[in-house]
Amino acid sequence: MSLGMAVLCFLLLGLAVMDAETMRLPDAFTLPGIALGIAYSEVAAHFRFVPGAFTLPWRHFEIWDTGKELQFPFLEHGIPGFVMSTFWAALAALFLLAIRWLYSLIRHQEGLGMGDVKLLGMIAAWLGPELTILTIFLGTLAAAIYGVVMVMFSRGRYRFRSARLPFGSFLCAAALYAIFAGSPIITWYLKFFQ
Repeated sequence: MSLGMAVLCFLLLGLAVMDAETMRLPDAFTLPGIALGIAYSEVAAHFRFVPGAFTLPWRHFEIWDTGKELQFPFLEHGIPGFVMSTFWAALAALFLLAIRWLYSLIRHQEGLGMGDVKLLGMIAAWLGPELTILTIFLGTLAAAIYGVVMVMFSRGRYRFRSARLPFGSFLCAAALYAIFAGSPIITWYLKFFQ
């Protein structure tokens, strides 16, 4: 299963650099990445998550160091891994698509590219809902902080409303962080609700 995570890391690193340099996320990487994530989820769904092994099936998400599991019982029985992976990928992509549409409706200009939408779908296909939510949060937070700092130190070259950021690069970095350190963060956060 570590091989699957290595493939995802390879894709994320490549896409982060491409977006930072060109402000584009090519379909030649994101669409095959979605397909590979769906295939990976089907294989990973047959194995239990072992902390530190980077196998992250969607059916059982073991809360780090507690032995407890976060489960989705209404989705659990009789649904193949590839179906759920496709569902999470579509849901994540639709979430960003809705934000893109609302921004366009309010501002009459494009705020997010379709590459970002497909990238988040790819991340969700591989990582499932918990780590994708963490990725969205961390990626958005990092992009917002970077944007504010960029505008503050640009000496008038950028304005808040016109500055362009490679949001996909921030999503990729957040997903990489979630792969290696996401489970302990989610465990820490869930302790506030126990």
